[in-house]
Amino acid sequence: MIRVRNATKITENGIKFDSKLEHYLYHKLKEYSIPFEYNQNVYEVLPAFKYHDEKFRSITYKPDFVNENWVIECKGFPNESWPLRKKLFLWHLHNTTPHKKFYTVRNKKEIDNLITKLIKNEQTR
Repeated sequence: MIRVRNATKITENGIKFDSKLEHYLYHKLKEYSIPFEYNQNVYEVLPAFKYHDEKFRSITYKPDFVNENWVIECKGFPNESWPLRKKLFLWHLHNTTPHKKFYTVRNKKEIDNLITKLIKNEQTR
């Protein structure tokens, strides 16, 4: 498991949040009745394979928040593996669900701006 740098874990109502940022976004999405799933979806971005006699495990990605139209990842302080994981996941989305948008938020201000954008998008559908 990849640890998030400087993240403070929070547990509320039996839900374990990996950071204060995730906790904040969770409450904002609830406040505006925007449907989502939290920390439930796992995507296989590269399947397991065998090369000669060596076996390689699949590479999976579990985003923080998922909706039928978007995926949101909270990354206050990304670690060194994040750029590659993001690129693999975007490739996966491009090939499987190209209509789905991907957002990364790094602070509360970005979350507030994203919530405004998501509300506007819902109103124009």
